[in-house]
Amino acid sequence: MLGTPIFGPAAGHFYADNHRQAWVGIGTRTGGALLPFLGLEVAGHLESGGLGILLLTALAGGATVLISAVHDITTADDAVREQAWARPSGVSGVRVASIQVNPTTSGPGGKQLGLTVEVEL
Repeated sequence: MLGTPIFGPAAGHFYADNHRQAWVGIGTRTGGALLPFLGLEVAGHLESGGLGILLLTALAGGATVLISAVHDITTADDAVREQAWARPSGVSGVRVASIQVNPTTSGPGGKQLGLTVEVEL
């Protein structure tokens, strides 16, 4: 189960051919996950205060994994969008700048519901 938070956030970067950022994120999260083991090793060599070091490294490692995962998830979205813009879209090669779908009401008393679709080329 540890592989999901380590490798999962990098999937978008791999899809967007942004391999360097994907591996940096994987390395950062792997280091964060291993940090408590380093704390455990250090705590084993101390006569007192070992539990505090173990808790501190566990907290720091968890925060590292979380922050790195959030960073990769948010930046992967932009990387995928940039990659999608770089590729030709559709058979005709027409690029769509934006698509908006909005709910609408009309008719007597606003009892008719529908959707409007706006496409900007």
